[in-house]
Amino acid sequence: MPDAPPTVPAAIPFAAVSELCAGEGLTALAVLAPVPEALPAAGLDRMLADGVGDMVWLETTRTLRLDPRALLPSARAVLMVALPYAADPRDGRLRRARYAAGKDYHQVLRPKLGRIGVALNARFTSAWHHRATTDSAPINERTLAILAGLGWIGRNALVISPETGSYHVLGALLTEAPLAARHGGHGADRCGSCTACERRCPTAAIRDRRILSERCISYLTIEHRGVVARDLAARFEGWWFGCDLCQEVCPWNRFAPPPGDPRLTGGDGDADLLAVTAERFDLHFAGRAVRRIGYERFRRNLLIALWSLGRPDECAPILGEGLPLVLAQARELGLG
Repeated sequence: MPDAPPTVPAAIPFAAVSELCAGEGLTALAVLAPVPEALPAAGLDRMLADGVGDMVWLETTRTLRLDPRALLPSARAVLMVALPYAADPRDGRLRRARYAAGKDYHQVLRPKLGRIGVALNARFTSAWHHRATTDSAPINERTLAILAGLGWIGRNALVISPETGSYHVLGALLTEAPLAARHGGHGADRCGSCTACERRCPTAAIRDRRILSERCISYLTIEHRGVVARDLAARFEGWWFGCDLCQEVCPWNRFAPPPGDPRLTGGDGDADLLAVTAERFDLHFAGRAVRRIGYERFRRNLLIALWSLGRPDECAPILGEGLPLVLAQARELGLG
């Protein structure tokens, strides 16, 4: 006789979920069950009130972001995970955020979550539906991570774990599988009186425990599509894609673990970056997060980064391409 299919428990033990996640290199995880009906709106509404610039989708998707069940109404649980990326920068003086060092994290973490869903179905001979997301759908992953106990929201608006710091990307798997709830054990704010991130932010984007998007170097280099004001550009300190300064000074990042997937590592020397042409841009950044800003903003960012480091003599090749956004930025900076 064929083996009987495994009996689906009323609640799948966390140990079974943890085992499947470990196979994908995911060890920082927790489960919310049932899925919250609504998330607190105060943080998102305050961000919108402060201004989000070109990130208009944050306002148009507000309702969805406050209702995690909207992505999968039949979901019984949400698995929250945090995947660490390299805390050790490998760049020259021109710098980019560490999470963008190697392969685009969307292409690393989301498939991992998808495979966990497939593995759950296989183990329990079920046909549950799942929805995997990692900053790829209108869902407030940070709030869910806090509710699940993966850490607390720090002064720099990032999820901080007392065990691993903040050099990680978050992911969620909404699932019909009846996962047992499992709190990650953290959540209480442990920033205390520390204001290192606020004091280190060169553009004063961190105020009153929130980020002013339109002053943040990460926003200006990744989401902003226009010219960066001269007074802000002067404070870039060589950053051309994102910024990690508020994480570099965070005491909790002393405990940052190695990257959870080797594909998240990499580096770019100054000479290599400056040698990237329009023809080589897509190939050079293939499969990496940088590619999403496109060539013209990439060159705008390099122009600002060089100028902020006092290296205007290296800007001539960038200006010589005649890209409209770059030329407009050059005028803002007073470059010929």
